[in-house]
Formats: sequence, C-alpha cells, structure tokens
Amino acid sequence: MKCPKCGNQAPEGSAFCNQCGTPLNIEISCPACGESITANSVFCPKCGKMVRNDMAEEPAQPVVAPAMAAPASPVANPPTHPTQHREWKEPVPVPEPPVDSDDDEEEEDDEPRSNFNRNLLIGVLAAVLLIGGLMLMRQCGDGGNPVEPVPTDSAAVQTATPATGEAITIFTDELNRNNLMGDGASAGAAVRFPGDGADVPDRIAGVTYLSNSTSRSFFKVYTLTRSGSIWNVEPAPPKYLNGRTISMDNNSLIADINQVPRAVKVNGNDCIYFAYLNPPVGGSGGEGSNSRVSLCLYDINNKKLTTLDYDGPVKTKDGRQYIYGKPLQAINSPEMRFLQQEATSIKKIYFPTEEELKAEEEAKEKAEEEKALSGPENAGAKWAHDNGESLTSLKGGDEVRMKAASYDKPIFNLKDMSKKIESDAYIVFADNKGAVYGFNKSSRKYFVIYTPSGGQGSPADIGFGDDNRILRMRTADGHISYDLVSDKAKLID
Repeated sequence: MKCPKCGNQAPEGSAFCNQCGTPLNIEISCPACGESITANSVFCPKCGKMVRNDMAEEPAQPVVAPAMAAPASPVANPPTHPTQHREWKEPVPVPEPPVDSDDDEEEEDDEPRSNFNRNLLIGVLAAVLLIGGLMLMRQCGDGGNPVEPVPTDSAAVQTATPATGEAITIFTDELNRNNLMGDGASAGAAVRFPGDGADVPDRIAGVTYLSNSTSRSFFKVYTLTRSGSIWNVEPAPPKYLNGRTISMDNNSLIADINQVPRAVKVNGNDCIYFAYLNPPVGGSGGEGSNSRVSLCLYDINNKKLTTLDYDGPVKTKDGRQYIYGKPLQAINSPEMRFLQQEATSIKKIYFPTEEELKAEEEAKEKAEEEKALSGPENAGAKWAHDNGESLTSLKGGDEVRMKAASYDKPIFNLKDMSKKIESDAYIVFADNKGAVYGFNKSSRKYFVIYTPSGGQGSPADIGFGDDNRILRMRTADGHISYDLVSDKAKLID
C-alpha cells in the first residue's frame, strides 16, 4: 500500500505509513456493532464503543503507530455540538498485563513483547488524553450556563443555573415526540441539569400550563433523563387551579428571565424554580381587584412540589400596578425560605413599608366604619359620627356648619314621631328620642337635622321662624337655630 504523503510502499494492511506515520485510511469492522470504520478510529461513530484497545489485542488487524501520531485521533476532531460528548461512554483504561520475570526466556521473544508493550502504552496514553479532552470539552460546553450564587440567607440553597433556549427546545420536541402536548397546554419553562459521567445523566425539568377561563386551569411538571441518544420522559401529577388563570410571561411578573425560571440546588437536591401570575377568572386586574403571584419549587430527585402564594389587592404606584401581596402559607422550611427570598426579585409583588401598612390599616378601618354607617337605617348614627366635633363647638357658642347626608328612602318610622311641621319647601319631624329629621319637597330627599349627644334625649320642640328656611329647636343640647338651606347652626337665647 503506497503512502499518499511520502510515497513509501507500506506493508499491506498497515493503518499508518511505517516511514512517516501518515494514516492510510483503511477500513475495519467495529467489534461491537460491525459498522465499517477507518482503521485509525478510536471510537465507532455509530455505537460509540472504543475500538483502539480492542485492535491492540487482535493480531489480524494490528495497529502500530509512532508515539507522536497516537494522540492525533482523539483530539484532532473534537465534537462541535456542546452536548455531543455526553453521548459517549467514559473509556476504561486497559490494565497493564503482568510482566513475565523469567530470565531464561529466549532472546528472540524480546522484539514481539517490546512491540506489544509499546502498542499498549500508546493505547493507555490515548485513553488518558481522551479523558482529559472530554473533561475540558464538558467545561467549555457548559460555558453558556454559568453557575451563579443565590442571594439568600439560607445555607441550604447552593447554586443556580439560568434557563437556556436549548432546554426549552429539547423539552418541547420530546413532549411532542411522546404525544404529550395533546391537552392544549403550552411549554412555560424548562431548565437543564448537566450530567457528570455515566452515574449522573443529563436531565431537563420543564413545565407546561393551560390557562382556562371556562374550566380548571392546570400546569404539569416533566423530568427528562438522557439515556444514550434518547430522553426518557417522566410526568408528575398535574396541579389544577379552580377559578384562577395562569400567566408564565416574565413581562407580566416583571421578572428577569435569567432569574425565573432556573435550576437550583436546595438541600443538595436539584430543583426547578418557576413562577406565574395567578389572578381569579374574570378578574379585571385593575385597581382594587384581587390577584396573586405563585412561586414554585419542584424537587426532581424527590418528586416534591412546594408552592408559596402572594395574594392581595392590585394598587397603582408610580404609574405601575402592583400586587400588595402577603404570603398565604407559613415560612417553615428551607424550600419556603428560598421562595420567600426569590419573591423579592419579582417586581409585580410590592412589599409596603411599616408606615404604608399602618396607613393601609387605618384606611381599611375607616372603610369598614363607613360601611357600617351606610344605609338609611343608620342615618342617625352617621350624623352623630360626622358631627360630633361640630356639636361640641356649637355648645361652646360657635356657629358651625353641620354635615347632612341625604337619602332616597325614609330614615325614620312615622309611629315614633312626636311632632311634624311643614312649609312650602320642607317637612320637619321630631321623634320621641329627641332627634329631628327633614324632608326636602323639591329633591325628594330625607336628611338628619339633629341627633342629641349620646343618641338619647327628651322629645324636641320644633317650629319655623319668620323665614321658613330657619328652623328653631329646643333640644337636650340647648335652643338651636338651624338654617335648612346652608346647614348652619347656632345656639340662641
């Protein structure tokens, strides 16, 4: 066989030129699968089995190469795909054969044993170089997913890896290949957990979800485990949400795509962290409506889902709407503490200051109080609440303007009335407890004119002055002149 480089006529069946070491590109059969491959191959490109060491023991197809040329095969053409090397099995170094210590061995055996030892040394050296190259390529292949520390006070949380576009693509393709996307759900999140040798395979965890306003929404978590050239898919039980919708859009969450979703380690276990906006069905999402953000941690080792919900009213601040959320669950585990820490990176959730919380509580109490005083049946109590300070100033001799609320329906029972007077514009009633009520004939509205301090007194005496707009009342708090038009009142002698 003629060498294409130096023209030397090498012995028939040679894999390399015995003059310059150039590969002669002859073909052999893979000992594992029978595939026809070049003689200088280290691995079979079809099944991935190592063939160099096998050839060293096969006298029918010896491969003898100079020491300088041996490492060229495993490193000359490294895999270009960042995950291609994970399909390969870790090569096992060939153990060194026992050395025969018989000093009486004939001299003519020295040369074959020397060639065999040299071939064996070359094979072991090639395997070592290959292992080192694989480790280097794994580090380079994972360079797109840098490991980041998680900002948390929990020592149980160790590392985090952002999601990649490659993970969501593989995740979606594998679910479609296994006919698992027929439920109408969409892929919402996927992250990859790089393997570490044969004992720890590559894994991908992902989430699909369906947001439904007419029936139950749900999401499903799947774990994909690499086995050779295929991915085995394992689904977790679906999580159903009654009366709520789902949005895994990071713009809706106001969250960084490098933070949500991502792969993390909590308590030494690989977990996928993801979150979603979770408002009620039919909710407008506007000011004052209720909404929710749900944060989830799925432990792919123990098949455990942990959820922390922040629920509260939607409020506008600085031109943007936020959920003034409070956690619905107790923070009593490392998983919950991790999710509580992560909630601060989701800007859709607003965490008010102590002053804001106090003002919010006061506003809530005021709203509840006003609600309790609303309605015609509470007209007297509302007047006393609204005019307590004014009544005190009135008894002190000041002229004051009273607050008079109007009602479309009657605010008193006629059977409780002790006196009634009428002008062209008003009808005035006094009850047997000392309260005075009015009715405006023009607007057809009822209103309170006076309620005694403490809500209880003797029946009032009422009458019009020279002007029918001025009402004179003898009450438990003194003689009062009341202008029915301006609602101004003052004590009179």
